[in-house]
Amino acid sequence: MTAAGSRACTIAILALAAMLRLPLVFSGLPYISYVDEGGVLHPAARLVRSGGWDPGWYQYPSLSIYLTAGVLHASRPFYRLVHGRPLAADIPQDGDLYDLIAPPAVILAGRGVVVAASLVTVLVGMALARRLAGPSAAIAAGLLLATTPALVQRGCIVITDTVSAAFVAGVLLAAENLRSILRKEGPSSIAARRHALLAGALAGLAAATKYPAGAVFVVILVSLFAPGGLSWARVRLAGLSALAAILSTLIAMPALVFSTLQVVKGLVAQARDYATFPSTSGLFRQAPAPEELGWLLTLAGLLGLVLLALRRETRPTVASWLAFGGLLLAPLLRYGFQPFRNALPLVPPLLIAAAALLFPARPGASAARAAIGGLGLVLVLASFVPGWKWTYRARSVRDSRSVFIDWLVTKARPNHKVLFVRELAFLPKELDRVPATVVVAPWVEARALTEEGRFDALVYGKFDLAGAWPTLDAPPADLPRFAGWLETLRVEARFGSAPTPIYAGFWRSNDELILLAIRSNSGEPLRRALPASAAQ
Repeated sequence: MTAAGSRACTIAILALAAMLRLPLVFSGLPYISYVDEGGVLHPAARLVRSGGWDPGWYQYPSLSIYLTAGVLHASRPFYRLVHGRPLAADIPQDGDLYDLIAPPAVILAGRGVVVAASLVTVLVGMALARRLAGPSAAIAAGLLLATTPALVQRGCIVITDTVSAAFVAGVLLAAENLRSILRKEGPSSIAARRHALLAGALAGLAAATKYPAGAVFVVILVSLFAPGGLSWARVRLAGLSALAAILSTLIAMPALVFSTLQVVKGLVAQARDYATFPSTSGLFRQAPAPEELGWLLTLAGLLGLVLLALRRETRPTVASWLAFGGLLLAPLLRYGFQPFRNALPLVPPLLIAAAALLFPARPGASAARAAIGGLGLVLVLASFVPGWKWTYRARSVRDSRSVFIDWLVTKARPNHKVLFVRELAFLPKELDRVPATVVVAPWVEARALTEEGRFDALVYGKFDLAGAWPTLDAPPADLPRFAGWLETLRVEARFGSAPTPIYAGFWRSNDELILLAIRSNSGEPLRRALPASAAQ
């Protein structure tokens, strides 16, 4: 294939990857659409509002937060031009409700960072596959990286795992280039020092994005010492790489120096959370699921690793990947809570191995062999269809709160008064759309205000009293009594189905149960405006 043809294929694959991810970027807006998005977005919004550098929260490393804040800072002139006011003015002060993230530009900035990282992973993975198995494998790897459901569904939500996977892929490519330079030019060459520094810096950035991803440094060590052996020149390269890793980590996360104790507390809190979260199926059982990799791709990837391990020139590469995988997963496997996103940095090398199996690097390969590889690739891509369906069904959602407000806008009138229970976490900008007098009150005040007859309607939900966590404060003693009172109300309209968490710091989901009841005689006009189909 010519250079121009290779570039055209790369551009087409990147376009395909973007086409699959970009429609999902707007899912759930103006609310978040995944439980972990607030972990990055709340600190990033805080940085933009305050103009400071310290996110003040360290259960996640800081680099994804800084990248999101950087995008927001860069967009400030455009935001002022479009909205006529500064971005910081529209970012609310810190509150206790996890879902209250505003404006939507904050969410879009975080998702933009993740989409960019996902596309970088495709590009870097293609380069690595080309080095290991040739141009045909590079195209196959690009298609797999662009379309695998595990990467598509996580290429449009704000999580640190997708960003760390991009940095890990960069380390794998830099380490492979380093191995080649050591073989051709030796460990004393300038090129070897340059690539050792680059690989180390990328490893540090991976650690500053997802703590366990720092284990990718073992890939650099294997590249340096296997099969070259121990020598002073190689030890010096390892030292340079380690220095670059430390410096890049500290630059990307200065809190490691200035707020060390707080970082340690964040790590302890993260470990405690993992120990108390509900158990999931194991990572190895999740991998073959259609929404992740599927059986066919998982099998092809494992066989591809075996094939690469049998080749003398790529055996150290596979050894380094396996060492990294063991170090990455070993601390996580002791917990019952094992979301597959924790294994995301291992997905690109597995896909590259699958591409190498389909299109092995063999000089003078026959057309028949290429046709077999192409047929295998088509079968793997076809196996993704159920996963794509799951992804677009699970990720392409409208929040029940937005659906409810759209409906209420058509029913409410300026003379109506509607009381919203605060714990439902409606965004103020959404409530502003309702053409009525809207008051938001916490649940402890809602009953008295409703029974006084001062409001035509009450908007409430159902508290998840069974979802109390043993490590958190017990629910208020009066909450069950309030929930029992809610059960006596006549439901006039119902949207969504998920109960509201009793803890303010928990995500409400995009399917939160929203109920509307009318309690006063003055609400009769509103009741008559409601169609019978509103209550489901």
